[in-house]
Amino acid sequence: MMKINDLIFKFSKDLHNQADCLILPHVNADGDCIGSSVALNNFLKTQNIKSRILVEEKIPEKYRNLDPCRDIEVYDGREISEKFVVSLDTGDFKRLGKRGDALSGKISWNIDHHKTNTSFAINNFIDVGASSTGEIIYSILQVNKFAMDKDTASALFTAISTDTGGLRYSNTTSKSMRICADLLETGIDISEISHLAFDLMPYPKLLLKCIAIQKMDFFCDKKIAVISLGLSDYDFLGGKDEYFDGIVNITVNTEGVVAGALVRETDSGYKVNFRSNTDEIDVSVFAEALGGGGHNRASGCTIEASSLNDATEIVIAKLCGAV
Repeated sequence: MMKINDLIFKFSKDLHNQADCLILPHVNADGDCIGSSVALNNFLKTQNIKSRILVEEKIPEKYRNLDPCRDIEVYDGREISEKFVVSLDTGDFKRLGKRGDALSGKISWNIDHHKTNTSFAINNFIDVGASSTGEIIYSILQVNKFAMDKDTASALFTAISTDTGGLRYSNTTSKSMRICADLLETGIDISEISHLAFDLMPYPKLLLKCIAIQKMDFFCDKKIAVISLGLSDYDFLGGKDEYFDGIVNITVNTEGVVAGALVRETDSGYKVNFRSNTDEIDVSVFAEALGGGGHNRASGCTIEASSLNDATEIVIAKLCGAV
C-alpha cells in the first residue's frame, strides 16, 4: 500500500498531464463531498485544467453559497467526454448513481476517507485517518503550493466541519483543528458558514423533525432508538432528501441512547442511517453487512425488504445485538 504522501504526488503527477477533469461527488451530496469538490475545482482552474463538477441531483440550498461561479452541473444523461475522472467522498461504485459509467475506459481516481471504501477506481486514494475528504484535498492543495483564497477556504472549512459535527465528533483530530485554523486565517466567516450548515432550518425540515421525534421508539432498556418513516410520513417534502440531513442524530442525542437509526421507505428500498455514541458499537459493520458502509459511528445502507416493519426489525436486531 502506498503512503499518503506518495499518493498525493502520484495524483498530482497524473493531474498535471491532463487537459480536462471531471469531478464526481456521491449521490445525495453532503457538505464534505460538495466542499471537497469545489475546492479541488478551484485548484484546477489555477492549473489551467478545464474541469467541472457533475452531481446526480441539485445540491442542498444551504451549500449553494460554496459555488458562486455555478461550476456544479446536474447530470442530464449526455455522454461524458472527459478522460480524467475523480470521484470524491464516495465509498462504493453504487454511490455514483447514473454517472458511474463515466469511469469506464477513463483514468479514474477514487479519493475518500471511509474505511469501508471498495476501491472501485483504477487509482484509489483512501486515507482512513483523515477526518474528511476535505482534509485530504487540503493536503493535496498544500503540496501543490496552492495560494488559499477565501472561496476555497470556505469550501474546505464546510467539508471538514460538517463531517466532524462542527469539530465535535470523535474523528476530529489535532490536524483537523490546525487545518481549520489555517483556513480561518484567510478571513472566512465561520459564523455564517456554521449557521448555514448546522442551524438554519427550513419549515419543512422543522416539521420533519417533529414527526421523527413522534415516530421514535426505544429498545433494549432504552439504549437503542429507532425512527421509522413511511413514504406518507414525509410526502410533504416534495422529494427533497436534503431535509433528512442530521435527522438520525435525534436518536443518539437522546439521553441514555448508545446507538440509533433512521429507517425510511423510499421508491427504491428502505434507506437506513446508523449512528453510535460509543467506539464499542461500530455501526459500519452493520451497514457493510447490509450492502452499505461508512464510519464507526456514522454509516448507512439501503435494505430490500417486504415492508417498512420488516426493514425496521432487521435494523433493531442488528443494534440490539450489540448492547
